[in-house]
Amino acid sequence: METRQVMTPYQIRARAREELAGRWPEIIQLHLIPILLSTFAAGGVYGFNILSFSRLAGTQNEESLLVTFLVTFITIGISYSLLDLIRSQSYKIRPVQDALQVFSNKYFLPIFLIQLLMVLFVTLWSLLLVIPGIIMSYAYSQAFYIYKDRLEEADDPRYYSIALECLAESKDLMRGHKARLLFLHLSFIGWYLLEAMTLGLASLYVRPYLNMAEAVFYADLAEGYGEPDESTASEEAEDFADF
Repeated sequence: METRQVMTPYQIRARAREELAGRWPEIIQLHLIPILLSTFAAGGVYGFNILSFSRLAGTQNEESLLVTFLVTFITIGISYSLLDLIRSQSYKIRPVQDALQVFSNKYFLPIFLIQLLMVLFVTLWSLLLVIPGIIMSYAYSQAFYIYKDRLEEADDPRYYSIALECLAESKDLMRGHKARLLFLHLSFIGWYLLEAMTLGLASLYVRPYLNMAEAVFYADLAEGYGEPDESTASEEAEDFADF
């Protein structure tokens, strides 16, 4: 059977720009809450990034921890809306409601448990060495999207089990694709520097672009679930051979 070719980081970014084209006003409105929160937090880096688990281990004041919590959850909600937009061009963005959707009953507790377990597991892996922790953070990175796609189980009281299942499914889904997501993130280094040089002003463009690219990555990956591209898997095996 012919193996489905997954999108390269370059193709993912191109697709992200296509999805954003013509919808920038509403996309920027969707991102305003977390951008403003991060500005309020004295220029903290805004946006959900699975590698940011280490921030929780540092010494932060209560306000900074609260902002980190809010921004993380709001960005997950934003990512859900971007995924809906990718899957249906007729999807109408509701900036405030969409940004805060993760705080609803159907999302909050499962998402909180997924985040908590993810931080715990990645931290435990990092106690061995930093690199295994990074690898596992990428392995678990799609758990939030997976929960959205299996939302029919939201009324199931086994929230802890659902969280574990989403993490396990993400680990399986990312087999052969962790390096591809890493390269996608590395391709944004120039944009991260631009954010720093503009004191966060460039976030109005960079964060929607990055969040859309990550949503495109998941949409592409979920479509071909169980069929990793052989060349991609080979590259990852070589890059992470020591682990």
